[in-house]
Amino acid sequence: MTSDPNKLSHFWQELKRRKVVRVITVYAAAAFVILELVSIVVEPLRLPEWTLTLVIVLLCAGFIIAVILSWVFDVTPEGVKKTVPLIEGNDRKHEKPSRLLAWKITSYVSIAIIAGLLIYNALPDRKKVKWSDLERTIAVLPFEDLGMEGRLTSLQNTLPIALITELQNVQGFIIRPWGSTEKYLATELSSSAIGNELNSNFLVKGFLTPQGNDIEVDIWLINAASEEIIKSYSNKLEASDIFQIRGEISKQVASVFNQNFNPALTVLSNNPDAEQTYFTGLSYYWGDETREHFLMAINYFEKAIQLDPGFTLAYVRLASSNCWMYHFYYDRTQERLSLARNAIERAYDTDPGNPDILLAEANYFYVTHNYEKALEKFRMASGRVSDHVEYNLILGSLHRRQGELEKASEYYLTAGDLSPQNKIIVLELAETNLLLRKYERAEEYFGKYTLMGGRYKTSVNKVHLYLMWEKGNEKSRRALDELRILAGERTDPFHTHLAVKLDLIDKKYKEALNTLVLESSDSIYDQFIYRPRALYFAEIYRMQNQTDLANLYYDSARIHLQGKIAASPLDSRYHSSLGIAYAGLGRKDEAIKEGETAMTLMPIEKDFYRGIFRLEDMARIYTMIGEYELAVKQLDQLLSVPGLISVNLLKKDPTWEALWNRPEFVRLLEVYSEH
Repeated sequence: MTSDPNKLSHFWQELKRRKVVRVITVYAAAAFVILELVSIVVEPLRLPEWTLTLVIVLLCAGFIIAVILSWVFDVTPEGVKKTVPLIEGNDRKHEKPSRLLAWKITSYVSIAIIAGLLIYNALPDRKKVKWSDLERTIAVLPFEDLGMEGRLTSLQNTLPIALITELQNVQGFIIRPWGSTEKYLATELSSSAIGNELNSNFLVKGFLTPQGNDIEVDIWLINAASEEIIKSYSNKLEASDIFQIRGEISKQVASVFNQNFNPALTVLSNNPDAEQTYFTGLSYYWGDETREHFLMAINYFEKAIQLDPGFTLAYVRLASSNCWMYHFYYDRTQERLSLARNAIERAYDTDPGNPDILLAEANYFYVTHNYEKALEKFRMASGRVSDHVEYNLILGSLHRRQGELEKASEYYLTAGDLSPQNKIIVLELAETNLLLRKYERAEEYFGKYTLMGGRYKTSVNKVHLYLMWEKGNEKSRRALDELRILAGERTDPFHTHLAVKLDLIDKKYKEALNTLVLESSDSIYDQFIYRPRALYFAEIYRMQNQTDLANLYYDSARIHLQGKIAASPLDSRYHSSLGIAYAGLGRKDEAIKEGETAMTLMPIEKDFYRGIFRLEDMARIYTMIGEYELAVKQLDQLLSVPGLISVNLLKKDPTWEALWNRPEFVRLLEVYSEH
């Protein structure tokens, strides 16, 4: 029993004499450093995933060899020699103290390095996050046309939209909508920067290269943070077959994450040409909410239906497109509403259980002011529709029309979370905060909208923001100059509307007249106002006390507006503008009648957003005809609710000049200045 410890002791002494312990210590430290270095460079250098495993195997093999060699051989001043066995009883050969100290220091340093690296990697904020552990948030970017001739322009948008639609069916994936990603066409931003902006961990980038009559499609799945290409896919197809590969691409992406993919869920139509036409329509439907975009969307959806009469989603989008044509006053006819209703009925005929039809119906009831019915459809569609962004966006707008602006903001923010970098959502948040008189936040959103390339024609913009917020007009004029630069060669009548307003505030009548002379449109309008150009001329001459010229233009506006009312008697915009024209002509009773008719047709209870414009027009009519107490009463109501009237604006807009010295008006401003 006593001999075993002695044998172990002698063996340990022999290991030290042959320097095996030192070799093991140094080798372990070096191996640990090598493994750390390899694990760091694998992803940036895009090395194969098995690289680290190979290095571990090699190091293990090297360890065995190093131990054997250190036992058998020794390094001496005379060179490498075979180690002489220790003869028991002989005097031991001791190393020089200096050499022994050096080896001890080396061993201690090695141990310290290993301990330091272990502690470094144990820290929570130092742990390396593997891409496979990240949330599956994916953004499909516009594809790049490498043909250099613009031959594939339409496919740059439509193929990504098709992929987005396809990938939404993969369980566990969060796909960013097209409204967020379209701005990155030909971007110079890095993948990591795009990932940060879109709050997406993964990007899908595509490249289209013409090859004679064929097209080569290259797809990359990228880890946004590291910019590593996780998966690539390449295929060469005829142009007519290009949309058939979207299912294969989606399968490839899903396979990276070991996700189940059911292609049966993604069949929109049995006709490939109908699908391609439908996706082209979607690229316009998700555009800038302009008349031109909606008309193009309608055209493509109708073509898709012609190619496949059973195409349910084409009917759904066709119905909604017609609803928005009606809502934005691009076509305020019953015919347009009938087209929307008919498309909804056809969708029910083709697939009565499709939940997306409920969203189209909700849109229909929303634009026709049947909010109770619209909310019912929204409740039925909750969590079931394919487009959750549009669901929250329209639901937010519905609550805004009901005067529930804080609730509207909540839905807009939810839509924004689902679709970061969506300029339409940002614009809605900007307008809502402006109405709430949260000017700093509104300014932030308007600035963000502009940076996103927003060009939407609206009277509610940065210019009006500064008119309400600032005492002077300098910022308003700079904002107007920015709008004109952004518009480029395209003229926008609302720039004329804003320029004249600013010139009248600054009493620059000549400049205002010159601006109107250059305006080619005979009227300026949107869903909120309708102003014949003659009405602007009349206002300018009235403020210069040129009564004859003012009356001439007021009468011209009257004739124009009476013709409009004869064709569309239920349009509140025409009636309130006619009331202003009558007020300018001194026809008091007729002015009041038209203003009240406008408020009856569009009360704030029916449509809060449009209704506040009718209230403002009525206050203007009362001011023009000398009914100052009634005018102040209207302004009091406007200041008590969200809107586009502010104390600063009332103090400087000459529309209200007749009220400035009235005691009741001064008291009104004092009350709301404290708010």
